[in-house]
Amino acid sequence: MNPIEKYLQGSNKEAKKRALSWLTVFGIQSVVSLKPSDDFCHIIARHIEGECNINQIHQDTHDYYHKQHAHTSKLGKHEEADKVSVRIMELLEEPRCELSIEDFSRTHRHMFHGIYHDSGKLREHPASKKEWVLSNASVLYPKSETIRQYLEYLFAIEREIDYSKLSRAHKLRSYSSFIAKLFMINAFHYANTRTAFVYALQYLLSRGNTICNDTFYREAWYFRNAIVRACYTNMHQGIYPTTEYMEMFLSNLLHDEENELRNHRMMIKGE
Repeated sequence: MNPIEKYLQGSNKEAKKRALSWLTVFGIQSVVSLKPSDDFCHIIARHIEGECNINQIHQDTHDYYHKQHAHTSKLGKHEEADKVSVRIMELLEEPRCELSIEDFSRTHRHMFHGIYHDSGKLREHPASKKEWVLSNASVLYPKSETIRQYLEYLFAIEREIDYSKLSRAHKLRSYSSFIAKLFMINAFHYANTRTAFVYALQYLLSRGNTICNDTFYREAWYFRNAIVRACYTNMHQGIYPTTEYMEMFLSNLLHDEENELRNHRMMIKGE
């Protein structure tokens, strides 16, 4: 069990809220098999308990790895997990979402500067990835030269939606559609899933939604598979995009529902 989970059982509501945010961050990182170090979990305990702000955690994490690099210059998976986790938390603590290419690129750059090359730069090469949920088929991603056009159109359409006039069910469907399309554009050279997750959460939180539980921590892999299913078409097999699985996940995350989330139920058979 992650030591942060103990705060979910405590009576301090603010500590529980901050712990849920950190566990959500860890769920985002888990989709690429990154886990926080034990030392990092001890560092962030001070933030969860209200003893310091996220800026201090950022500095403490930087100082910790500065000392580690006195012995080795190699960037390990724990270092990426810990540093990117702090940066994601910075974005989620003050969620702003302008629904623009510049803002989306800024999120990617904030998360990965100094860790990956060309952070914040849009993809310039073809993309494909074998997906477990598609029996190793790939989502059809747009050509690199059309990425900017796709993003501009997606953000323009989303800005026009008046969520105050939508029912809860229609809100979930609309949010799911937006997140799936954002993922399907596959805008960057790397780390597109994590960036889409973070930007989607920034958007949801900026619209007044709250994270009710640790669904993201437990079911981030399910959510990724659900997004993939919402992006995939195979007319020969009679398979068309559906957001139903995404909607179940978001219902659990945002409204504390108890939909049963099973990866195998959305897996398709290979041809």
